[in-house]
Amino acid sequence: MISISTLAFSNQTLDTALFEIEKVCYRAEIFSEGLHDVICGNVDVDLSSYSLSYSLHAPLKNTNLASPIESARLSALNIIQKSASFCQKHDISILVVHPGFLEGGSTFLEAIAAYLKSLPILQKIKEEHGIRLCIENMPKTDLLLFQKPNEIDLTGLEFILDIGHAQTTGTLDEFLKMPVAHYHIHDNNGLTDSHLGFGDGVIGFSRLEQIVSKAKREKAILVAENKTIESALKTAGALKKASAHFFE
Repeated sequence: MISISTLAFSNQTLDTALFEIEKVCYRAEIFSEGLHDVICGNVDVDLSSYSLSYSLHAPLKNTNLASPIESARLSALNIIQKSASFCQKHDISILVVHPGFLEGGSTFLEAIAAYLKSLPILQKIKEEHGIRLCIENMPKTDLLLFQKPNEIDLTGLEFILDIGHAQTTGTLDEFLKMPVAHYHIHDNNGLTDSHLGFGDGVIGFSRLEQIVSKAKREKAILVAENKTIESALKTAGALKKASAHFFE
């Protein structure tokens, strides 16, 4: 099951993004930022007018589940609650969420503690809305949580593997040992989280075939998450080549 993220169409309306994605595949992931912010913005679109199934990437702005500032952490949880309500309303099963980051001079352990305070509320949101709430691994940086497997508690939640992020942290093989509910596919040079079209970086096609095979077994969705239309189409093409009968 292949999908394309609306991130590649970030300078166009959501309607335009979905119209173009519909020409290529049957699934789209709404990246809820900017012109596509269906949660915190004033974006209104009739999703049922497209022959697409959807997943939703929760907003990034003001969404730090690991903030040591209680008001900020609770505000982030409110955004996730709204995102889950949107998913429930539109029959979207998968909600992608970032785990949080160090903020306000907090230490790693303080950020983990704040995330753990958010965890039972995330579990409750998932249960109340009947969705799959998936936490995404992050790229190499000093500030972001979940750069290594088992770095955070995923109890009651599910895991989305961003293979480009894992490539920057040198942990792709380790992450691939985990159960994966959802994938973000893009490429890079191993150092920078550049979201290149697949084949323009160093991950390699044989690795992609391994990932597609694993995704088949797990019945997981593979999302081409790139920053330009050209690179998204290249990634979707690589996924199609890796497993033509899986492209639907």
